[in-house]
Amino acid sequence: KDDFISMASHQLRTPLTSIKGYISMIKEGDAGKVTPQQKQMLEQAFFSSQRMVYLIADLLNVSRIRTGKFIIETAPANLTKIVGEEIEQLSEIAKSRGLKLVYQKPKTKVPDLLLDETKTRQIIMNFIDNAIYYTPTGGTITIKLINNPSTVELRVVDTGMGVPRSERAHLFSKFYRASNARTARPDGTGLGLFMAKKVVVAQQGSIIFESKEGKGSTFGFSLPKE
Repeated sequence: KDDFISMASHQLRTPLTSIKGYISMIKEGDAGKVTPQQKQMLEQAFFSSQRMVYLIADLLNVSRIRTGKFIIETAPANLTKIVGEEIEQLSEIAKSRGLKLVYQKPKTKVPDLLLDETKTRQIIMNFIDNAIYYTPTGGTITIKLINNPSTVELRVVDTGMGVPRSERAHLFSKFYRASNARTARPDGTGLGLFMAKKVVVAQQGSIIFESKEGKGSTFGFSLPKE
């Protein structure tokens, strides 16, 4: 099973990379002028392709965890820039669903952190993407990057459905999804939060999670500066 998941995931990544590349070229006008409506539709297609890339990465990483091959590859990374880029990529999706994205940047400069940038981007995208899908029209999603003396915190605060109290203890388990989340979004896999915790802990950090059913949730992480 693990060999099949690994093989299939690798084979799927190649055509997806091509799809993303061509969408990006068309979006930038390389094939002719693009209208605002066409650009918005291409943005949605590009983001959906990126979500598929991340889903494949989740499947690969779960397989690697089972076989002891899961590796965190760190290098200095600018978390302020990464968060801003992920918000920009998701802003059109939020707008199309009648939601407001607010980015509260840190008041002081955040030093570069040793991160696995690809996996960290995936976590940030997952937190914001979940907030978008589980927050009703008219809601607000606030992304806070906080520069503490010894840590840097990311908090994605939504005004969505929240998580039932009885189900919170299981939320970061593999393939687990809260009952109200399954109703709102049947296509979820239950891998995003599981992998988020694995990656954050592997980078010496900790997960942030707070929720009130019917009021909203906060998902995020705290990472050490050294």
